[in-house]
Amino acid sequence: MHRSLLLKLSVLGIIVVIFFGIQTIRWSGQKGAKRAHEHFIQYLSDRRWSKCSQMISEQYDDQWKFNRNDISLALRDFGRHFYISLSVDWKTISITETGSSYNIIGTMKIEGSGNPVTGHIIKEARPYLLDPFTFTWSRSGIMPWSWKLRKIKHSSIKVPSSYVPGDESRSFKW
Repeated sequence: MHRSLLLKLSVLGIIVVIFFGIQTIRWSGQKGAKRAHEHFIQYLSDRRWSKCSQMISEQYDDQWKFNRNDISLALRDFGRHFYISLSVDWKTISITETGSSYNIIGTMKIEGSGNPVTGHIIKEARPYLLDPFTFTWSRSGIMPWSWKLRKIKHSSIKVPSSYVPGDESRSFKW
């Protein structure tokens, strides 16, 4: 009986090691950053804000002086008008390694529908979407898939000083 249990535990251990070995290969380096970025873009398209927030690093910091909570709320503010559909189409231009982080540079196209404001939002956002975004990703834990978004950069997007993420009374006036 003990020998059977030991054999079962050994087989289970081997399966776990093989699983983590495969996942480590799938999520390592540039491939892992790209895979995390693809998941993030898909979560945006699906309007799964809590999943997006979970992928944002606690150390998130950007040119707009947003922290993790601010960028999570800003994404929700943007997406709340697209309650019927939101489609974010990402096109990667390049991926560069910077120390232990990866910068994924690319452009995006946004389409969607919801309330009457969505058409105006898309029209106003279109010129900014021509310039590339840079998303900086880094691993944050021991699990192979523990990639976190550390920064978003864009050369021309300006945030009005009166904008407060999450405060509907003071959010963008489209």
